Amino acid sequence: MTRNTLFGILVLLALSALLAACDTPALAQGPDAQATIVVDKATASPGPTRTPEPVSTLPPERALELADLGWIAFTASEGGRRDVWLIKPDGSGEYNLTGTLDNTFAEAPVWSPDASIIAFDGVPNSDVLRDIFLVTVSPNPEQWALTSQPGYDCYPSFSPDGERIVYMAEHEGNRDLFIMDMDGNDVAQLTDEPTYDYEPNWSPDGEKILFVSRRGGNSEIYVMDADGSDVVQLTDDAKLDWRPVWSPDGEWIVFESWRTGNGDLYLMRPDGSELTRLTFSGAEDGNPTWSPDGRYLVFHSQRTGSYQLFIMEVADPENQWLLDTGSPRALLPVWSPVADVPGAGYVEGAEDNDG
Repeated sequence: MTRNTLFGILVLLALSALLAACDTPALAQGPDAQATIVVDKATASPGPTRTPEPVSTLPPERALELADLGWIAFTASEGGRRDVWLIKPDGSGEYNLTGTLDNTFAEAPVWSPDASIIAFDGVPNSDVLRDIFLVTVSPNPEQWALTSQPGYDCYPSFSPDGERIVYMAEHEGNRDLFIMDMDGNDVAQLTDEPTYDYEPNWSPDGEKILFVSRRGGNSEIYVMDADGSDVVQLTDDAKLDWRPVWSPDGEWIVFESWRTGNGDLYLMRPDGSELTRLTFSGAEDGNPTWSPDGRYLVFHSQRTGSYQLFIMEVADPENQWLLDTGSPRALLPVWSPVADVPGAGYVEGAEDNDG
């Protein structure tokens, strides 16, 4: 191991402990824990792996079908960095989108509605806690920061028209939701609670915003109008419910829950009804997002012994397949909202991509 590589790893470990403050851990969900900032299991630096479970891989006929369903962005660590990677749903074409850009820590990617841009949480240097960045999905990606205020800015979600972003900001010790335009201007505050509001997700019709809040004592899923009014609580459990995402047709919400003592995926209607458990593994399953046609979910899991990506068929949840990546730690996946992503794909000889 070279001195530069060792230095990079040490930097990543230090940043991991700092940056996970944007996440609320599964093990700190009591009323007295709402002001605690600790490292989340799915963003912390790599630790001991668990005993692997038997997993299935994509059958050839299913891989052919999935190959036409866009791209999946995810977070992976390599060489002392954390970057945004892309991979086709059939497991082909994997490459590092942000690997040559000036950002030691880039994670939690989110696609724009036309899949031409990805927003992510990033840290360009040790003077910044966490800001929201945009990067173009192109052979020569360009990156720029949208936020630059002291504190934490993270959890971006695009409006369906691609003109605004809702996000969480932590300033002066509290976490609230804000909206800004695509230049980082015209900022409007949506929530103003003494407890944490975070993880917003804009509805496909632009009328509603899902989010997670600890206003009731532990993290539950809520929905509100896009202007911050008419807040309604959707889940009510003593354990952690979080990472909610609308289905493409707006008819379902998928989310991660720890109500059984382990991370699992659940479905519910937009009013909180028809709650359905989707996963029953002994490993942590989390961070689900939908395929463009709403037929599949991608999520991360520790079933292989460390975090890797999996795909599930929603109509038949027992159909789950490993989407094996080249990273020893792949997590926080998000499926492109459209099947056609012209800018994606490693191009040999392009100046700024890395494969």
